[in-house]
Amino acid sequence: MGFREQLLQQAGNSFLANDLNLLAPRIEIQGDRRVIIENHEGILEYGSEVMRVKSGRISVKITGDGLELANVTLNDLTVTGKIISVELL
Repeated sequence: MGFREQLLQQAGNSFLANDLNLLAPRIEIQGDRRVIIENHEGILEYGSEVMRVKSGRISVKITGDGLELANVTLNDLTVTGKIISVELL
């Protein structure tokens, strides 16, 4: 049994079990100025008004004004600007 499986077994049905899925996308919206996407798989569309990010089986479409990539790593990215909407496609 691997480390991930041991963690899931110990977490059982607790609220932490859902956070242990290391491959699932996690999206955090901070007000109307920042969106953080963890476990992304790349940028599909990049613009100052629309950004689309691949994350697992879905893509995340962020619409706004003055959108910029503030931080990008292999696992997560941060979009800043005036966020108008965040859609899961």
